[in-house]
Amino acid sequence: MRTAPFLVSLIALAGAGACATPEAVVEQPASAPQPMITGGYSPASLDDEWVKAAQAMAVNEIYRVDKTSATVQSVSAQQQVVAGLNYRFDITLSDNSRFGVTVYRDLQGGMQVTNFEKLG
Repeated sequence: MRTAPFLVSLIALAGAGACATPEAVVEQPASAPQPMITGGYSPASLDDEWVKAAQAMAVNEIYRVDKTSATVQSVSAQQQVVAGLNYRFDITLSDNSRFGVTVYRDLQGGMQVTNFEKLG
């Protein structure tokens, strides 16, 4: 009589194992763009026309507020999907001063500086 429960358990385990499927692993190529995370920042291409326009606005804001003659040394950009887009720039000038500037682009394409800070 002990063999019947053992046999039923063995059959149940074998059936469960047969039904289980391994998880599919999908590997992304190394050059695949990173997915945009809604609400989070992701890298932005400095070649994109909208990013270029927002960057120009950010640089103009630096020159308006800081009154410097230093030139732009380096720029990094990120974007965030909101009801429109936020473009966040980290801009270093030739005098080694750094600025963080955020430009908001609304759904109609209008842009405005929403955050400006001197980082160093």
